[in-house]
Amino acid sequence: MLNRRNIRSKVMQSAFAMQQSGSDDLPNQEKLLLQSFKNIYKLYILLLLLLSALKQKAENEIEIGLNKNFPTEDDLHPNYKFVNNRIFSLLENNSFINTYKEQYKLDKWEMDKELVNYIWRKIKISKLYKEYMSGYVNSFREDKELILNLYKNYIAPELKLHESFEADDSHWADDIAIANTLVMKTITALKEAVDFDGLPPLFKNEQDKEYAIDLFRKVILNDMELTGWLQGKTPNWEYERISEIDKLVMKMAIAEFLYFPSIPTNVSINEYVEIAKEFSTPKSNIFINGVLHNVVTDLKKQNKLQKNARGRINY
Repeated sequence: MLNRRNIRSKVMQSAFAMQQSGSDDLPNQEKLLLQSFKNIYKLYILLLLLLSALKQKAENEIEIGLNKNFPTEDDLHPNYKFVNNRIFSLLENNSFINTYKEQYKLDKWEMDKELVNYIWRKIKISKLYKEYMSGYVNSFREDKELILNLYKNYIAPELKLHESFEADDSHWADDIAIANTLVMKTITALKEAVDFDGLPPLFKNEQDKEYAIDLFRKVILNDMELTGWLQGKTPNWEYERISEIDKLVMKMAIAEFLYFPSIPTNVSINEYVEIAKEFSTPKSNIFINGVLHNVVTDLKKQNKLQKNARGRINY
């Protein structure tokens, strides 16, 4: 489920944390890196469970209305369209999600009902919700579109939700964007007539997991060599004055130039330029792009750029 940019970003964060801590315990840092990937998956499951918690909140409100001493007509004849949304049913009946919840004791939404109520109130007064509830169409497609639109507009960007996750785990501040993307992909892929009794693994395949570890090792163990390739490639800017994040981003790209023959150089450059846009200063991506192209030119001249057939695509 994670794409290569997600993997590169997490490796960068872990390598930066290792540098800042001064640790030289590579095996332990690798374990922490793998744990950081697992934590993304935990966050992803929590967000799926939030959808079920919102449905349960809506269901509870209907029950409260029906049990009032003096119920209104609306209380006596509730609109069940939202709670009967087929996406909720698929999520609630997913044995993998339920087993994962029990295994890792994910009771966040039972413990933080105030946050669930806050998000539910915003959804309930939204135009999206009101139009859905008043509509006569009752299809799986409409159900899915509602959940996707509510998630995109009222859950993914919710600052109180971000703050809550960051309080639980400081690393989740960076991970929530990835987890939100995974949730949207999961919901988009749901089909009414197809069994949904599992979830895709965090890594697309074993090769991606190995790539994450290998990239981390190459960057840490070859720091001096990677630094050497940057020396003299930063015109009008002394190397010591470059931010540590920018240095690390460029070293990771150079590591891919040198040690990953199947990755085209233009792919590495484009990926790390995009990562710089997210994690560095506004103009860093332009600077990094120029420096990396200079490094590639130098590597070619010295015949150090050894790419296989796959890595020579768009070379």
